[in-house]
Amino acid sequence: MRSAVETCKSDGYLDDDLFARLFVEGKVKAVGDARLVAELVRRGVEREAAQAAVERAPCGENERLLAAAEKLFRTRPALSYPSAARSLERLGFPTPAIYRLLRERIRCAGAPSDR
Repeated sequence: MRSAVETCKSDGYLDDDLFARLFVEGKVKAVGDARLVAELVRRGVEREAAQAAVERAPCGENERLLAAAEKLFRTRPALSYPSAARSLERLGFPTPAIYRLLRERIRCAGAPSDR
């Protein structure tokens, strides 16, 4: 089995870099870099190729985080900030970025911070 895979790779039938790039670019659901890398590794892409594809993604992690938070609050407007933070963490976004975004949202809205 391993030799068949190696033969396909050497003949150009399997291309982890291309697959990873297309996977990242085609991802509809906004998720964090760590989750994107993990999904690619789970699909058999080498970790280095997965990380490189995520780093070259046209949409950065902060942009995806903002899109995910906007969707979350649009679909569930009464969601508490702690629940929102947990939802965003499950999507693979880093905790410091999540709390930075939520603090900014509170500051801009002038809402109480214990919401």
